[in-house]
Amino acid sequence: MSASIRHTRYADSPDLALAPLQHQALEQALAAACAQLEIQQAYLAALRDPARGRQPSLLLAVAGADEQALRRLAILASELLPDRLELDLIELADDSLSDALREHCEAFYRR
Repeated sequence: MSASIRHTRYADSPDLALAPLQHQALEQALAAACAQLEIQQAYLAALRDPARGRQPSLLLAVAGADEQALRRLAILASELLPDRLELDLIELADDSLSDALREHCEAFYRR
């Protein structure tokens, strides 16, 4: 079974819990992909959404990506992640989740 990657949109909800996440090997591999795909910024975080259960999921948030770049990044990320690990891929926007990511997490990639 392979990793599950979802291109997800979250509601602007105060119930989401966010924590910065660092994983050097994953960040390095994803940074190389971000450079090729001309993505401007990328963040990794752990996100817990009470509506989806108790277990946090891995969140990859990016800025400056078109739909094709997001699809290619999702494919690459699924190849890098261990089986049974879920990752949500979002594009940063003007919402509370994106603001919290920018405020509490450090981008592992900036163009």
